[in-house]
Formats: sequence, C-alpha cells, structure tokens
Amino acid sequence: MDWSYKIRLRNLQMLVRLCEQRNVSQVAQELNITQPALSKWLRDFEAHLEAPLFERHARGLEPLPLALELARQARAIVGRLDRARAVVQYMKGPVRRQIAVGVSPMAAIALLPGALREFHGRHPEVFVHVSEDTVDHLGSRLHSGELDVLIGRLEEEPTPEVGREKLCDTPLCLAMCRTHPLAHEPNAPWERALEYPWVVPPPGSPFRRLVDLALEAMNQGKPNFLVESAYIHTSARLLEGTDLIAPMSRATAWGVQGLQAQALALRDFPINYQGSVDLVWRVEDQGDELIGDFMECARREAARMLV
Repeated sequence: MDWSYKIRLRNLQMLVRLCEQRNVSQVAQELNITQPALSKWLRDFEAHLEAPLFERHARGLEPLPLALELARQARAIVGRLDRARAVVQYMKGPVRRQIAVGVSPMAAIALLPGALREFHGRHPEVFVHVSEDTVDHLGSRLHSGELDVLIGRLEEEPTPEVGREKLCDTPLCLAMCRTHPLAHEPNAPWERALEYPWVVPPPGSPFRRLVDLALEAMNQGKPNFLVESAYIHTSARLLEGTDLIAPMSRATAWGVQGLQAQALALRDFPINYQGSVDLVWRVEDQGDELIGDFMECARREAARMLV
C-alpha cells in the first residue's frame, strides 16, 4: 500500500517538529508521546518510503533533503486543515465565505482600508481576516494556505508556486512635526536632517534595510538613531511636539495623516531609492473569483494612490 494512505495529521506534525527541533526526545516530550514510540514511527515511516529521512548522530538528527521537502508539504497540509476548521466555524453563522489577507505595516495604513471598503461593498457577506506583520513572516503563512493574499514589499524572488505583481512604487520621505525647525525652512539643505534624532524601524526589517541603503548611497554619514520602533503609528505619534524625524514611505505618511492629532511636515528623501507595494498570491488560487475580486480592489486602490 502507498505510504500516503497510512499517514495521519499527527504524523505530519511529528515530521515537521523533527525537522525543526532535530531532537527526538524534545519532540516526544512536546507532543506528549514516548521517545521509543516516536523513534519506532520514524523507522517505520522511512521503511514505507524506502528512503532515509534523517542522519543520526550523537547530538540528534540532521534532516536530509527529502525530509525537508516533506516537512514543507506537511506544513501546507496542516495549515489548510487549520484554515478549514476556521471556515467551518465562520460559516455556521451568517458568513457565506471568508478570505484571509496578510499585509505589511505600510500596506495596512496606506492601501488596505480603501481596498477593503470597496471589497466589502461588493461582498458584504464575506468574512475578512487581516493579519498585519512583516512580509518575511507572512510569506510562510501564504505558502501554507493560512493566507490567500499578501500585500507588501517582497524583497526576494517568489517560488514557482507563488504569483507576484508590483502594485505601485512609493518614494521615501522624512516626516516631522509641523513645529519642527526644519518644517519652517523649506530651502534648508537636506543634510540638516542629519543634525536631528531619528525614529527608525529595528535592524533587519525590510524598511530599515531600505533606509540604510539610501543613507549609504548618499555617503553623508548616519543620523542619531535615537528611537527604534516597529510600529508606524507609534513612530508617527512620537513626532508630535519633538525634534524627532522619521523616514517613511510617502504613501504611509499620507495614510498616517488622517490618524494624527497634529499634521506632519514631509521632506523628500533626495535619493533614487523608493519602496514598493507588491501583490502576492498562490498560483493554485489563480481562478478563485473571490480572491480575484479582492486583488482587483487592491489594484484599484493602488492606482488611486498614484494620482
């Protein structure tokens, strides 16, 4: 009998955790089974596959390429089942369908509200689940089936299973309070901004990398990064009544304006670096009418941002 007929959801979870933890005793304890039972299942599974999955050594396990690929597929299956459980709960009520959308912080402020308003007007009975996070974290959830669509800046080339479309570019700018000294000096040299403290995203985040590249290309030195914040709303509120400066995309700054008690002053980043907003989806969902409608709403909102 084919090995796939015998495998169960719990077996998939065990395989995924073995690839991640690479230690049989830790996974057995985590999943509340005995170590001998887990070891026996793994040996039997390898026998059914007629191929080894791990190299055994004194420190634990080292997954072979076959194990890593099976674990990748298993995550998608588990993610789909988790999603199916949620769908059942939603559709016991008045909800007719549901869609799950992942957005980067910038897209959540600048693009998502308008796109959702139009989508809700078209489909008032559809439940929409929104997850806001960085694109690197959201990408794995898209692959696993937890998300249907992702909107944000995709830095790496997508895999063949994923479709990608650039919605728009958005130039960088410097945001500051209206009472900031530079807000009253429109002709001041851009380098004056380096004299004031900045609010920036944490190191390693996509937007922080973009800012660092822009500053490096200008070869003007770095300002005093006085505050690090991963949350755009927090960064924007910190500007009120201070001499802090925050780099952000111009689209984000426009989106934040409506949430601020005090308007922001904006100065262009004098360098040809700009952010972008990408639309990402799974190729297998290409023909889904509901997902297609949401993506069309996102495209229309991105077009409005460029006007």
